[in-house]
Amino acid sequence: MEIRGNNFFEIRAYQNAISILDNLTVSIFDIWENKKLREIPGVGTTISEHLDELFKTGEVKKFEALKKGLPDGMFALIGLRSIGAKKAFKLAHAFKLDSRESAIEKLKEVAENHKIQTLEGFGEKSEAQILEAINQSKLTKNEKPRMLYVHAEQVVNRIIMYMKECEFVEKIDALGSYRRKNPTVGDIDIVVATSNFDEVAKHFLEFPEIAEVLTRGEKKVMVVLTNDAQVDLRLSTPQSYGAMLQYNTGSKQHNILLRQYALDKGFSLSEYGIKRKGMEDIKEFATEEEFYGFLNLEYIPPEMRHGSNEVDLARQRKIPNLIKVSDIKGDLQSHTIASDGLNSLEDMIIQAIKIGYEYYGVTDHAPSVQTRGLEEVEKIITETREQIAILSKKYPEIKILFGYEVNILADATLALPDSILKELDFALGSIHTAFNQSREEITDRIIKALENPYINYIGHPSGRLLNERDPVDPDWLKVFSACAYEGKLMEINAQPNRLDLPDDLAKECVKRAIPLVINTDAHEKSQMEYMKYGVNIARRAGIEAKDIVNTLSFGEFADKFKLRLKK
Repeated sequence: MEIRGNNFFEIRAYQNAISILDNLTVSIFDIWENKKLREIPGVGTTISEHLDELFKTGEVKKFEALKKGLPDGMFALIGLRSIGAKKAFKLAHAFKLDSRESAIEKLKEVAENHKIQTLEGFGEKSEAQILEAINQSKLTKNEKPRMLYVHAEQVVNRIIMYMKECEFVEKIDALGSYRRKNPTVGDIDIVVATSNFDEVAKHFLEFPEIAEVLTRGEKKVMVVLTNDAQVDLRLSTPQSYGAMLQYNTGSKQHNILLRQYALDKGFSLSEYGIKRKGMEDIKEFATEEEFYGFLNLEYIPPEMRHGSNEVDLARQRKIPNLIKVSDIKGDLQSHTIASDGLNSLEDMIIQAIKIGYEYYGVTDHAPSVQTRGLEEVEKIITETREQIAILSKKYPEIKILFGYEVNILADATLALPDSILKELDFALGSIHTAFNQSREEITDRIIKALENPYINYIGHPSGRLLNERDPVDPDWLKVFSACAYEGKLMEINAQPNRLDLPDDLAKECVKRAIPLVINTDAHEKSQMEYMKYGVNIARRAGIEAKDIVNTLSFGEFADKFKLRLKK
C-alpha cells in the first residue's frame, strides 16, 4: 500500500489491525467461524470483509492486485530491522530479488560487496545496518531457540550485578521483550546511563561469560555469551536515558503507534529524545515518565506496550492499575511428596507462611481409583484430612485447603468420581494426555469438566509447554462461554515453561467477567516464588488485582472460589 501510494490513514488502520491479530492466540479462524470478527478491537467492516474473503477463497483480491507487478523478493525483506515496504521495494527492484526464498541471501551478498551504499537514499551506515539486521535475523530465526523468560532473567541478573561494579554505571536496565515480560526472550538488550562510554564498554567486554565479540562501536557493543545468548549493550547519556529506555523497550508496533501519535502533534521521536517538526534541537528525557508526560500521555507500563489500544488508554488517563505480586494472598495449586512433589505438606505450608499468604491450597495429583480401588482412595482422603487438621492447629495463621488436581481423560470423563470430589474443599481439572485430539474433542473435554459441579477451575488450560509442546486448540469462544455460564474460573499457571493461560486469552476472560486465579503449580517449596511469572502474564493482559480471585481476603475468596469447606 505504501508503494502504491494508498491513503495514509488507510495504511495506518491496516497496521493497527495487523498488530492486534498478531497478538491473538485465539484462532482467528474460530472467531470468523463464529461470526465474531467485529468484536475484535480495531477490526472494522473493511478488514472483516477481507478476512471473510480470505477464509472463503484463500486470497483477497484487493491484496493480490496490490502485489501484482511487485518483485516477490521484497516481501522476504519486510520485517528485517530498519527495512519497511518502500526500502524493501527499492532494494528488490535494484538488485532483481525476484524470489522470496533467495532474497535475503542475495541481499547479504550485495551488502558484503558494498553495492547498497551506491543506491540513492542509502549509504555506508545504512548498508552496515542492513547487513547487521540480516546476520542477526539469521542467528535468531534459524539457529537459536528463544530463551524462557526465567533463563533470560538469570543471565540479565548476572550482567547487571557485574556491570554495577563499574563506578561509571549510573543506571542500568534490560530492554526489549525481556522488559515487556514476554514468556520467551530472543537476544538480550541492556542499556546503561553513563558519562564515560569508553570505560563502561571496556568493563562490559571483561564480563567473564563473553565467548565472542561481534561488534564494538562508540555507543553499542554486541557479544555472544558462552551459553550462546547474544547480548547487545547500548550506552546513553544520563540526560537522554528515558528516551533510550522507551525506544528500545518496544514493541515495534507500540513505537509505530506512539510515533504516529507524536507526528499528529507535530513531534518526531527517537532514542535520543523528542524533536518538534522543523526544529533541530532535541529535547532529552532522563526518565520514561517525563518522556510520556511531555506527550501528554499517562505512563504506559512496559508489559502493556503491545501496540494495541494502550496509547489511546494513556491519552484518556485510563491505564489500569496493574496487579502486583504483593496483591496475591494465596496459592491454590501445588504438589507434595504425596504425588510428584519434592517437599512435605508441612514444608510447603511453612513456605506459604514465609511468603505472607493468608491461605494455601495443596493439590496433589489425584490418586487413581482404577489402580488403588475406591476404598483405598477414601482412606487416603481421610488420612490427608487428619493431617491437615493437625497442621491447621499448629499453624493457625494460615488457612490450609485440601484439593486435588484431577485429570480430564481422553473420553471427557474425570479421573475421580463425584463421590470423592465432593469430599474435597475444591478441585481443578487439567488435561495431561491425548493432546493430539481434534479441536471438537478437546473442546468437549474442557467443557464437560467445567460442567462438573465439583470442579472449581481449569488448570494450565492450553496445555502448552514453551519451546516443547504447542498448545491445544479448542474453540475458546465455546470454552469461555461455558466457563461463564457455569460460574467457574480459569488459571494463569506461573510455571516458567507454561505461563498458561497466555496473556491474550487471560484478557479475553476478563472481558467476559470470568474470574482468574494465578497459581505456581509448585513441585518444591522454592517454586512458590514463581508467582511473579504468573503476575507478569496478568500484567501483560492489562489485568488489575480485582480480576484475580486470590488477591481477595479469605472470606471473600472462599465465596468467589466456591470453596466446599468441611466443618
